[in-house]
Amino acid sequence: MMNLKSRRVLITGAGHGLGLATARAFAKEGAFVIITDRDPERVTEAVCELQIQALPCAGYVMDVTDAADVRYVRDQIHADHGLIHVLVNNAGIVTGGQFLDVPLEKHMVTYDVNTHGPVIVTHLFLQDLLDSDEGHVVNIASASALIALPNAATYASSKWAVLGFTDSLREELELTGRGHVGVSAICPSYINTGMFEGAKAPLLTPILTPEDLASKIVRCVYKKRAHLLTPGLVRLIPLGKATWPRVIFRRLLQFLGVYQGMEDWKGHKAAFAEPPKKDEYIRVAG
Repeated sequence: MMNLKSRRVLITGAGHGLGLATARAFAKEGAFVIITDRDPERVTEAVCELQIQALPCAGYVMDVTDAADVRYVRDQIHADHGLIHVLVNNAGIVTGGQFLDVPLEKHMVTYDVNTHGPVIVTHLFLQDLLDSDEGHVVNIASASALIALPNAATYASSKWAVLGFTDSLREELELTGRGHVGVSAICPSYINTGMFEGAKAPLLTPILTPEDLASKIVRCVYKKRAHLLTPGLVRLIPLGKATWPRVIFRRLLQFLGVYQGMEDWKGHKAAFAEPPKKDEYIRVAG
């Protein structure tokens, strides 16, 4: 079981929502949390919130889609605090709507943030974990990484890629004698954040709170679990796909409301706003 006391945990997209809840959860376990987000105001507010609670943390403005920026922030973190031990690739956006109704630019941004982002950040920070006695990478995927999701084709496929990247990297590390670094894929259903506003959870599948999922992520790192599928019905998806005829399985998903979940999605537009200017990519607190 990994000891999180005084370990340095870097979380992307931690200025709000699940990322901030995860930062709180790790900090309450005694970890030193490094909050990153591309929005300077969110970083400042998140760091202030944790510091008011006497939780150890620092914050940096970072765009996960920009390798040069991630490299710069990594060097700043090394200079300020040293190597990290746990990396949580949480930054992500949701794109909903029928495929042709969504501008191509939004589809591409979805892949940039959700898929390229974890690859860039992991590539630039993985050596930190390998150089430690134990480390862990957590990639936030989605239940949609296990199943088709109409009206969210690029979102779902971006998370399929994250799941494939996570599983492949885990096997690579274990087969090359570097298994002291764990790699976990988190596959939740809908989370109660602004990202999923308007989405409808399937029958028998409660919408998750960021706080509940964050506590499960911490336990996942403690136990070095490969996958976290939540809530319970999500764990049945691989079994259903493997054993049920496709037509029957599709009808079941329609009955449960899985395929209709994103029909009325509204979400928020903040994720598609222009990132801050380069001179704003600085350490803002900590």
